[in-house]
Amino acid sequence: MPRAISAWLGLPWRARWQWAGRKVGELLRGGDRIDTPDRVILEREVLPALAADPSLRSLLFVGCGRYTRHYAAMFRPATERLRTLDIDPRRARYGHTGHLVAALQDVDRHLPAASVDAVVCNGVYGFGIYDREELAKALRASCAVLRPGGTFVLGWNDVPAFAPFDPLEVALAAGLVRDAALLGSWRVVTDTPTRHTFDTYIRAR
Repeated sequence: MPRAISAWLGLPWRARWQWAGRKVGELLRGGDRIDTPDRVILEREVLPALAADPSLRSLLFVGCGRYTRHYAAMFRPATERLRTLDIDPRRARYGHTGHLVAALQDVDRHLPAASVDAVVCNGVYGFGIYDREELAKALRASCAVLRPGGTFVLGWNDVPAFAPFDPLEVALAAGLVRDAALLGSWRVVTDTPTRHTFDTYIRAR
């Protein structure tokens, strides 16, 4: 049984059907936009704040889908400021110019050291990366390509079915430091059935 389905079955029944209802709604809308509290924070706070930073030259967005295609419009000129990555080659069509088909654990093999100003990794821990060691590899590789002081945003579902452990300790060990500048708090928990959470860090200098 696929891990995502097993995780869904592990949710309390009310949260399970709320989440399923959201997914059905996405399909009915064509999947281009997701109007949920977590996506509102991502699309109206996290990404616009990063895009408005004049010092941001390069952002790596991890995880692509039909619902992420419009993100490039926030970053102009997007050809210079935005890069996308997804391990699934079928999702390359939703990526941006220069899209990387690779695992986040291997991103340091594809991008130069300290060449990225920000990394946004939303919905990867719990949807492809599940255990502590794989998450540690992904965060260490991200730190390698992130410039000192650069921003790292981790979006994850804070329920045992998707996240068997809090990623904070792993993030700190990888060289990240908690930072509240982007959202006013280093950790923001959204009002969603899976308690989707945004953790904001910077790479230690």
